[in-house]
Amino acid sequence: MPLAHATGPTADSAKDTVVVRWNDVVLDAIAESSLGPPMIARATAVVHTCVYDAWTAYQPIAVGTQLDLGEKRPLWEWTAANKREAVSYAAYTAAVDLLPDAKARFDALLADLGYSTSAMSTAARTGVSACNAVLSFRHHDASNQLGHLGGGPYGDYTDYEPVNDPMVVSEPLDPATITDLNRWQPLIYPGRDSDTVKTQHYIAPQWGHVTPFALTSWDQYEIEPPAKYGTEEFVAQAEEIIHYAANLTDRQKVIAEYWADGPGTSQPPGHWAQIGEFVSRRDNHTLDDDVKLFFALTNAVVDASIASWGRSATSTTSGRSPRSATFTTTSRSRRGTARARARR
Repeated sequence: MPLAHATGPTADSAKDTVVVRWNDVVLDAIAESSLGPPMIARATAVVHTCVYDAWTAYQPIAVGTQLDLGEKRPLWEWTAANKREAVSYAAYTAAVDLLPDAKARFDALLADLGYSTSAMSTAARTGVSACNAVLSFRHHDASNQLGHLGGGPYGDYTDYEPVNDPMVVSEPLDPATITDLNRWQPLIYPGRDSDTVKTQHYIAPQWGHVTPFALTSWDQYEIEPPAKYGTEEFVAQAEEIIHYAANLTDRQKVIAEYWADGPGTSQPPGHWAQIGEFVSRRDNHTLDDDVKLFFALTNAVVDASIASWGRSATSTTSGRSPRSATFTTTSRSRRGTARARARR
């Protein structure tokens, strides 16, 4: 498995299906964007849903999410070249809508594949039409991509406010200043420029309202909540984090770095799409294989983002900061040790 997402042509790119090539260029654009993880999950899902719907126009049984059976192309148009062109224009249309600042990058790939942004064939129009239907649906899925619900693109419209005041990571934590240790606490930390500091904000508190792919709602499946502050289980969980952090082997550090997916990467949702690329190359996928793989993969990830963000924003025991929990547990342990010594 690759340890990092490579940009530009690779040894595999000549053999990649157009689905992988579009996935790759979208991930590169995402890495340069300011999108957060849930928006990235949605973006990749929208791209591959557009690709899938365009592809279904050339399939006997497959049904698109927005493209119905009556919009299938005639049998004599079901050629490999037409499928390749239709899914390329579908991916292009979605990518430009989701990541307009990277349009030049998408134009370049379209041209490299031998297509034009102006002169469109029937297959190209099929791809664009299929994608526009998906975009019309997704523009009103409560993600607020266009900002029409207020707050700008992907802005929060739920009036979310963190329960706890921000914590300055460079200063000792006073647990008494935390309103509710079961809830998330923003962090204040140094920026890349040593003269600046940044304060975290909660990304997309509205995400639990986003229309899922397969789920009926973010809370369709009940899960056991984390242990609450004040219980032995809470302390045990925090101490486990402290133990792991203090005893990481070099191998574990590399694994942690690999899965960190921080700024300048396609983040966890994009990472799963990268793994999809690996599977495609390993198993010598055809275009048909990749259409189905990435459609299922990315929509599973967007549903996971909706479920996890919905629970985190609304639950009284979700979204807590591990840093706050471990600092509090450490402080409590130190006070207990001091009291024990005083009794001796």
